[in-house]
Amino acid sequence: MKRDDTALKVAKLMRQHRVCDVQVVEERDGQRVPLGIITDHDLVVEIMAPELDYMVITVGDIIDLHAF
Repeated sequence: MKRDDTALKVAKLMRQHRVCDVQVVEERDGQRVPLGIITDHDLVVEIMAPELDYMVITVGDIIDLHAF
C-alpha cells in the first residue's frame, strides 16, 4: 500500500486476500522502503468506530496516527 491509498482500498485488499494487516511502503531511489503496517484493528478502532470517512482517510493519515 502507498500513503495516498484510501482506508477503503486497504480494507478491500485485506478482504480479498483474507489477511489481517498490510505493509505500507514508499518508493525511494527505485527501492521500496517500508513505512509501517496497517491492521484490521487500526481500521476498526481508528476509522470505523469514530465514524470517519473511510473513502477520504488515507493510509498516510492512519500511519501518522501511530507516529505519536
